Amino acid sequence: MFTTFSRKFLAIYILTTIVIFLILFGTLSQTITNHFVSSRYRKMFNEIYSIETEYYDSYIQGTLDESMFHNQLYTYSYRAGSRIIIIDPDQRVIFDSEPSSRSLMDTIINHDYARQSIGGETVTQIGTFKPYEAEQVIAVASPLKYEETLYGAVILTSPYPSIKEDIRYVYNLILISFIVIIFVTFISTYVFSRSISQTFKAFNATAKSIASGDFSARIEDTHFSTEVIELAESMNYMAEELEKLEDLRRDFIANISHDFRSPLTSIRGYVQAVMDGTIPPEKYEKYLTIVLNETDRLTKLTNDILLLTKMENEVLKPEMEDFDLHETLRNTLLQFEQKILQKKIKMTLIIEDEDILVHADYNQIQRALTNLIDNALKFCENGDEVTLETTLIGDQVRVSVKDTGPGIAEDDLKHIWTRFHKADRSRGKDKKGVGLGLSIVREIIKGHHQTVDVYSQLGKGTTFTFTLAIAKKNNHHL
Repeated sequence: MFTTFSRKFLAIYILTTIVIFLILFGTLSQTITNHFVSSRYRKMFNEIYSIETEYYDSYIQGTLDESMFHNQLYTYSYRAGSRIIIIDPDQRVIFDSEPSSRSLMDTIINHDYARQSIGGETVTQIGTFKPYEAEQVIAVASPLKYEETLYGAVILTSPYPSIKEDIRYVYNLILISFIVIIFVTFISTYVFSRSISQTFKAFNATAKSIASGDFSARIEDTHFSTEVIELAESMNYMAEELEKLEDLRRDFIANISHDFRSPLTSIRGYVQAVMDGTIPPEKYEKYLTIVLNETDRLTKLTNDILLLTKMENEVLKPEMEDFDLHETLRNTLLQFEQKILQKKIKMTLIIEDEDILVHADYNQIQRALTNLIDNALKFCENGDEVTLETTLIGDQVRVSVKDTGPGIAEDDLKHIWTRFHKADRSRGKDKKGVGLGLSIVREIIKGHHQTVDVYSQLGKGTTFTFTLAIAKKNNHHL
């Protein structure tokens, strides 16, 4: 029955409202009843005090005869709306304001409140007090004294049903108000719950579209609370990121297919040529060397992909140790000696100290330096310059690899760290780059909890920088 959100919300709201109302109604009922009864008691106490001070004292003193005294009590009873009974010390009724047909004159009232009041107590009770009262009444009994002499007691009874009528009137007002509130809130809650239900349906439909591969699905603007708006924005942001990830996946498949297909095509072609005799035996070594180079290229590409995946998934953790950064720079440069000489590149090494120890993973940092230097040399023409520089900054050292090559366009600069991104610059002159080198550099430095940046201008060259933590043994440098 209550399968939808709006129905459940409405049912829970109505049930909660009814329960709260019943609790409040019961509490208010008792409070109102107590208030009316207490108010009536106070009024009856005041009436007894008036009878004692204004009438009875005058009667005892003889300034008011019995007939006048009774007439005044009749008048007072009518005005106050209470029955006045006066009893003597023997509990015999010597005055009753009720008509003769119901009068208790000369009757002995054998009841607790009569005995207690004759005993000197002031008593309040609620009941029927049969056979003296046929209906439920509020009774107040107080001793009548004059100069410490007990002359009897005065008993006032007020019909309880008349109080109930006042209470019932208040209850009716509360009930009517409750019905109006329930009706108004039912309509507003129904409209609100329906709107929320429609919003949830939109969330559900969008989520299903995203799950089915439609990453262009978005949730339209909502007009609810900040939390709902933030949730909608988060889902839209998630869809945008998934769309970007899907684009990246497609690009990845396209790029890796291209990068694998080219060397595989070459390998297949040369092997086929050898097998069908197109290539003579004396040239086997030349073409098999090409095949071997292509397999090395595939192996390097596969290893780079596996390495990058492990680092992105935080499977490959840096093995931290202390080593000499400047010695590592020199050893890395030796790997490129032949390429530097062939291109006649001017290589400059600027360092502040002869040696400096850093706390990092030696193999990973050497890999990062190799990728950055190779990237710089790849884009330099004959006679260009590549500068390697280290700078101490507090408890860190900044490493810079600067080249005077063609620079990087601003649009390409935003994607420089993206795997398989290949602008003209990132392919280089040899067209053999696969677009993973800089992504690996970023993941290596990120794994060391350091920063890596790139600065470039077209026609003026490019500078890559990254930071490393200085080893504690280098305190004399700080």
